[in-house]
Amino acid sequence: MTEEHDPARTARVLWRDGPKPATRTRLSADTIVASAIAVADAEGLAGVSMQRIAEVLGYTAMGLYRHVANKATLVAAMTDTAYGAAPAPRRADGWRAEIESWATELWRVYQAHPWLVEVPTRSAPIGPNELAWFEALARPLAELDAAGLDVIGVATFLSSAVRDLARIALELDADQTAHAEVLAEHLDGKRFPTLSRLFGHAGPADDTADLGPALQHGLHLLLDGIELRLPTGKEPENHD
Repeated sequence: MTEEHDPARTARVLWRDGPKPATRTRLSADTIVASAIAVADAEGLAGVSMQRIAEVLGYTAMGLYRHVANKATLVAAMTDTAYGAAPAPRRADGWRAEIESWATELWRVYQAHPWLVEVPTRSAPIGPNELAWFEALARPLAELDAAGLDVIGVATFLSSAVRDLARIALELDADQTAHAEVLAEHLDGKRFPTLSRLFGHAGPADDTADLGPALQHGLHLLLDGIELRLPTGKEPENHD
């Protein structure tokens, strides 16, 4: 049974602005979330439960519920905390560099906390860190007024692309040798002429588990397309 997702109650934990439970212990939402992140980093999201975190902290699960309503709220708080501070503006480098830096930093977050790609998306961002990350991406896009962009749509696509490529990179077997041997045996050039040519050139055993280059290539193509919609020779205005 899926736990109820209450955005208002979850937001109170994410922003730490709810009433503080009267307690004589050092247990708090911050200590619970930090311990849960440590468990997830070591064991994956499947290793996180209210009972497991209670054991790590030396309390009962009931003690945790006084600070965090349920696991769904805990995972939401873990997610927002794990993202950390959003990249600072880099206006001097131009809008493209700012977006490319944003994508690179987000990729690093997923490498540091692989379990983040397993977290189900239940709503638009409501936590301070996730909102700050989305703001950091939307800001340079919103300044491209002349391009007539759907800023929310493009930002959502970009953030989703980084997340999904990170997920695929984590799921792929590190050793692709066996897969390459199977493809070499069954990839018929007549039936699959394009794939046969492409794999024959790049080699399917190449470092396919590292999709960072694929992310950069796709990002550059998208930004090239956006740039083509701008008036020639003009940079977006700084609205600060």
